[in-house]
Amino acid sequence: MTSYPRTHLKAAIVLAVFLTVIITALPTKEGAKTARVPVSLSIDPVTEPTSLPYEDPVTKLEAMQWTSVMIRSGDNLSIIFSRLGLKASDLQAIVNVGIDVSVLKRIVAGKTLGLQISNEGELLGLRYEINALERLQVTRTGNTFSAYLDILESEVITAFQTARISTDSPSLYHAGKKAGLSDNIIMKLSYIFQWDISFALDMRKGDQFAVIYEEIYVEGEKVKEGDILAAQFQNMGKAYSAVLFQDDNGLKSYYTPEGRRLRKTFLRDPVHFSHVSSNFNLRRLHPIHKRVMPHRGIDYAAKKGTPVVAAGDGKVTLARQNNASGKYVVIQHGRQYTTKYLHLSSFARAVGPGKSVRQGQTIGYVGSTGWATAPHLHFEFLVDGIHRNPRTVKLPNANPILASNMKRFKTSTAPMLMQLSSIVGNTGFARIPLKIPRTGS
Repeated sequence: MTSYPRTHLKAAIVLAVFLTVIITALPTKEGAKTARVPVSLSIDPVTEPTSLPYEDPVTKLEAMQWTSVMIRSGDNLSIIFSRLGLKASDLQAIVNVGIDVSVLKRIVAGKTLGLQISNEGELLGLRYEINALERLQVTRTGNTFSAYLDILESEVITAFQTARISTDSPSLYHAGKKAGLSDNIIMKLSYIFQWDISFALDMRKGDQFAVIYEEIYVEGEKVKEGDILAAQFQNMGKAYSAVLFQDDNGLKSYYTPEGRRLRKTFLRDPVHFSHVSSNFNLRRLHPIHKRVMPHRGIDYAAKKGTPVVAAGDGKVTLARQNNASGKYVVIQHGRQYTTKYLHLSSFARAVGPGKSVRQGQTIGYVGSTGWATAPHLHFEFLVDGIHRNPRTVKLPNANPILASNMKRFKTSTAPMLMQLSSIVGNTGFARIPLKIPRTGS
């Protein structure tokens, strides 16, 4: 470089600077502007954009909150929809589903109705618990509704209990409650033995009973009791046993261990869980007239309005009122037997002369009409027109099980009768509960 003149070097530097300025000032291709983009030297993984999750419309519907509406006395769906401001057209659409929603015509006061209502006030779903194991579900699809019956999975447990009539528990009801039995099981037990035992007249201190029955659970919680499977009642030194059996026609009934049906022609008591205020006595001093007058029946003291049932199948011959008997009903049972029910407060609907009635059917209600000092039922039992003591009259025996069913009866009832015998023999009727799992549904 020292061999070149100094003036030449200066000229070369000026030329290089001039060319650099010219190149920098030239425009980019197609007029595009160059952007300065920072370059990351990081090696961290790049996160992909997150997509929104898919929402199943059915799951979304189930996730929405349900509103529970208590059904009031006198309510129907129309009244409830009107009260909540729901569309009448939705109600009509539900009705149009048909027989699958027919139960909604008979909704029961005290139960709850579940409703799914959108934020805009549109009805999306409805559910109604028919019983502890069945629930009706109604769901919306567009402008229509569909319905299905949801049957809850259940487990059946076999339980048993024993109890004794005592001074503190002088009746079947009190003894049963003390043993922890529900009103439902106590009532069923009284129905089983009502043809042989008068629970108003025949209870004695020391009487005792044992009962094996079903308890039904859903998700570990007891929802109701099922059938009584077997029972024994020791009354005044005599033991009465019963076992449940379903015949070839699918009909369930209770039989003695020998195969004789417990159901007889007549019930002992036409009023349940009452007490006898006056027995059959042909030399009784009348409480109103204060003179000896025959008392040709039994008086059952009970609250006014307590149902009175027909003692047997028959036809009503009289249903009227007079000064002495008040409102009364007379029933003819074939040619030989007649029963009378006096001092009623009112007659049951559809009970009148010429009407047929079934055993156990309500025919009237306890009252104090006529010559009566307090609410009670006066019950008379006549055989061939002659008054007999309802407590001691011999009633016709029930027919035995059909011979064609006897072998199957013995085979199917033997295990339950053996278990009943074991309970009675081993516990001595001590109040010891036991629960045995059985097959569920």
